[in-house]
Amino acid sequence: MKGLPMLFFGGENSHTFMHYDIDLGNIFHFHFEGEKECILFPQSETKYLYKVPHSLITHESIDFSNPDYEMWPVLKQANGFRTKLKHGEVLYMPEGYWHYMKYSTPGFSMSLRAIARNPKNLAKALYNVLVMRHFDVMMRKIKGQKWIDQKNKRAISGTNFLKTG
Repeated sequence: MKGLPMLFFGGENSHTFMHYDIDLGNIFHFHFEGEKECILFPQSETKYLYKVPHSLITHESIDFSNPDYEMWPVLKQANGFRTKLKHGEVLYMPEGYWHYMKYSTPGFSMSLRAIARNPKNLAKALYNVLVMRHFDVMMRKIKGQKWIDQKNKRAISGTNFLKTG
């Protein structure tokens, strides 16, 4: 594995949004203290996750620990993995996997990562870093909150289309 280790600290109930990493890296996630819930989805499940356009996250209002399927009906179709990490355990996240982490208790973890090996994922990672990120930053400067609101609406309408489309 290449790259610098990244440390993550969290208090009870602190969490990340469901996201995938910009470089679609392969990740070994080592947990050192406390307990942490981890939910993973492969990229093939993106269409069910209410992905926000031009970003690396799903709609921020979704509680992946306890999803409201009436509000997010298409999410029921997503097939993923759920586990709890305790002291000394390691989770491997294949390149490009969506992940949500929630600390059940205070704790900390460390990730080691390697760049994507799959040429398709490597190309997507380069696009994310060189194009998508800069486009999104530019649009936020131009349109501000309207841009963010528009993307969130599109995440809902585009995903909910699957239940009727």
